[in-house]
Amino acid sequence: MSFERLTAAKLWLVSDPPSGAGPAGDAEVPRALPYLAHALFALVPVSCSEVRALAVDEHWRLYVNPDWLVATEVPEIARELAHETWHLLQEHAARARDMHVDSSTSEQWTQAADATVAATLGVDQLRPASLPEAGDLELPADRSAEEYYAMLSRLPPPSPDGSPAEQPGAGCGSGCDGLPREHELPPDADVGAVDPDDAQQIRRRVAVDYRSHVTSRGTEPGDALRWANQLLEPRIAWEPLLSGAVRRAVGWVNGRTDYTYTRPSRRQGSSPNVVLPGMRRPLPSVAMVVDTSGSVDDRLLGRAMGEVDGALRSLGIRGEGVTVLSCDAAVHTVARVRRARDAQLGGGGGTDMRVGLAAAGELRPRPDLVVVFTDGYTPWPDTPPTGAAVVAAILGRERGELPPSPRWATRVECLLDF
Repeated sequence: MSFERLTAAKLWLVSDPPSGAGPAGDAEVPRALPYLAHALFALVPVSCSEVRALAVDEHWRLYVNPDWLVATEVPEIARELAHETWHLLQEHAARARDMHVDSSTSEQWTQAADATVAATLGVDQLRPASLPEAGDLELPADRSAEEYYAMLSRLPPPSPDGSPAEQPGAGCGSGCDGLPREHELPPDADVGAVDPDDAQQIRRRVAVDYRSHVTSRGTEPGDALRWANQLLEPRIAWEPLLSGAVRRAVGWVNGRTDYTYTRPSRRQGSSPNVVLPGMRRPLPSVAMVVDTSGSVDDRLLGRAMGEVDGALRSLGIRGEGVTVLSCDAAVHTVARVRRARDAQLGGGGGTDMRVGLAAAGELRPRPDLVVVFTDGYTPWPDTPPTGAAVVAAILGRERGELPPSPRWATRVECLLDF
């Protein structure tokens, strides 16, 4: 069959409306979606009378009902195209598997995924008439597909024999819920497909263009923007990074050894007439310089200090083995404590970590490891305290650009969600 109308729909979808079509706010005049171009033209069309209109599989094959295609106007074809393409972009199939969706719950997952797509396309007046909005399903606005699925599924009762139905409904295809249909082609069919690596590159290009589109438009539909941000700037949990940095620094210090005559050498028996010194591995001395200026988030500071406390305890550094210095533009308190969170912190003014690090370098015994907790808006010294490894825990909030820190410090960005 000819897919000319399908191509026309793709071009209609990514092109600007005619200048005389009406005011920009007219609900009858859709806005162009050029950010979808790479994804739309990657689809592999397949004629299939077993689908209602359009459906997709995970290999980016687009199953098209030929009768529907002939009988449908180009704008409506375009709306359905955008709908199915968003299922692929947002990896709804893989997310469905993570939620253990099967044939008995595929309908609820499809409704949940469709509700998020409807919110994205609705902003541009491109939601297909057949696509339910969250309100139509009595669901709150601006939630993820997983949240909607949890509200909708409530896991329907099993079939009388205790097994799910053999085949899910046609729905949007395995590209939405990860469940192959009988009409879908096998992965190695010779009609073409998009491999996973290419699909991920398409998603990245669309995500970049989509963020620009949202910025210029001035609105932020929730799930789609979250998808784009996560794809382009994946959030890495900072807690294990911080504790890992502390563990590595302590391990480096523990590698230091020295000779001592208070403990005999294990080789003493081989030289009975010579006193041989043993080896001593000193317990690391740890200092924490805590930025107590008014700009530091107390909740995040507490979480970060707790992570360091846990890492030190797991390494056997107990008792009053940690010195905590509270500092803004001056050092206010210096105390040896069992836990960093037990320290009494003072300050609340400006910030100058040069003062705090200088004070840490003057401690006796001199610290082997210095952990600095700060929002980073501070001058730094040119060099670290003598003989000390330095971990800089830079405290901030997501979406904010954090200031630089010295190259001689191991930097860990500790971010708090908005």
